[in-house]
Amino acid sequence: MIAWELVDTARQLGWKVCATVRTQEAAIEAASQLKPDAILMDYRLGDGGDGLAAARRIREAADIPIIFCTAYVAGLGPEVVSVARAQLISKPVRSSSLREALVWATNIAKPAEGRPQLAR
Repeated sequence: MIAWELVDTARQLGWKVCATVRTQEAAIEAASQLKPDAILMDYRLGDGGDGLAAARRIREAADIPIIFCTAYVAGLGPEVVSVARAQLISKPVRSSSLREALVWATNIAKPAEGRPQLAR
């Protein structure tokens, strides 16, 4: 349910969401195929997946900004910092926090012409 609320909030902020996935492997595959301008990712993914591990694998192939949305902010700070071009926002996600994170992602992203965007 939280993912759908996040999608709704992103859309209300004027962003286009190009995919919603549950698992670590699906996140990696979607990032590879869609090449979004930014990724919103939870630390804990479906089927026991790890958002940090997915982010590291995505980072090996692409330089997409990643915004982690998680309830585990206190313990994840150092781990998130270890992932280049990543930011951390806490759950429950406030519209203002998501807006700031998406602006951050927009400012550092290098959108290619015709490339689908996670949100905008």
